[in-house]
Amino acid sequence: MVSTEIWYLIDLTIDTHSIHVLLIDFQVIDRRPFDVDQYNKEGVIYYTDPAIPPEPQERGGKDTVRANPKQVTRIIMNFGPYTGRYVWNYHILEHEDYEMMRPYIVRDI
Repeated sequence: MVSTEIWYLIDLTIDTHSIHVLLIDFQVIDRRPFDVDQYNKEGVIYYTDPAIPPEPQERGGKDTVRANPKQVTRIIMNFGPYTGRYVWNYHILEHEDYEMMRPYIVRDI
């Protein structure tokens, strides 16, 4: 079985983060600026500008995406037919060296 998910990558920092989802190809949907201060106070996203489509080089299947500061980056991906443990991480060498990866499990529904 295949499951489709849309992930919202919310960057609250002042730095761009390169997000790498291992063993999965995804597509970048868009990016959208939001009010970080309001989010930190209320936990609610208030968009400040319209969505920005992916750049030409970001169209098509990807395994890494740039999450810009003060923006929500949306990606869409299909999981399956394989189940098991997967990981994603910031594509920063120190994170990989120290195994700073976030696991997630794909299960058969």
